[in-house]
Amino acid sequence: MEIKPLTENVSYIPGRTNVGVIKCGGSDVILVDTGIDSGSGKRILRFLENKKLKPVAVVNTHFHTDHCGGNKILKEEVGVKVYASSVAATVIRYPFINPFSLFSGVYPVKDLMNKFVMAESSNVDVEIEEGEIKIGDAVIKIVPLPGHAPGQIGVVADDIFFCGDAVFAPEVIEKVVIPFNVDIKTEKETLNFLKNTAFSLYVPSHGEPVENIEFYVLENLRQIERIKGMIFGFLEKEASSEEIVDFVLKEIGLKVKAVHHYFLIHAGILAYLSYLYNEGLISLKIENRPLWKRR
Repeated sequence: MEIKPLTENVSYIPGRTNVGVIKCGGSDVILVDTGIDSGSGKRILRFLENKKLKPVAVVNTHFHTDHCGGNKILKEEVGVKVYASSVAATVIRYPFINPFSLFSGVYPVKDLMNKFVMAESSNVDVEIEEGEIKIGDAVIKIVPLPGHAPGQIGVVADDIFFCGDAVFAPEVIEKVVIPFNVDIKTEKETLNFLKNTAFSLYVPSHGEPVENIEFYVLENLRQIERIKGMIFGFLEKEASSEEIVDFVLKEIGLKVKAVHHYFLIHAGILAYLSYLYNEGLISLKIENRPLWKRR
């Protein structure tokens, strides 16, 4: 584990989920996200302690487990105050919502109740909205970034923009192929918003920081159009949701074996179907199952 300085007061800890570190007075720091589980949170805490730094606050960009899974241990061990949007706060407090929603709003199979889908519950002390907030000596700016997840926010400090999962680095897109977004239309709007910003540096939660966000944005938009086009082309004939998922997985050469991985991809594909349907590009009919077709 290492800490990379970005300005005098802002650093980040690179990892599977990048963690922002913002000085807020003396040895006190604010964390932007906390990793996937208590193990991640504990490693971050011990690492910072060795650097003579003390986390006093956490700002969660959103409620996905790899961003808030370390909250609980940090609250227990050092009493951090947790900040999140009102939507994210609800799921962070009641993480069962995640597997519940992935499994069509009913009690989920146990395979979905793991650390990849359901974080340990932790309290959120302050529900935050767009604008500036003061934590200790630090003034940070909260920026709404919906699309990947409801209520997702970005955090700006010293002109460094921690942008959560609003944008993925190209090497991450190449690996996951289908970046998860719950609302395709809103995600495209968020990406176009990002393209028109001019911060000194952007730190995505997954991938390397970048000075010029436009390249990252365009790669994300291209991949959205690629997946959308793939689905739209396949729907020359009627197909069920499961048939569409199977087609896309075969088309991109991805073999899925884990239950949680399949249901995350299934939800991601449904987001494209919802987008195409609401834009009037495909039809939906029910014949004992949902059948989608190009208009």
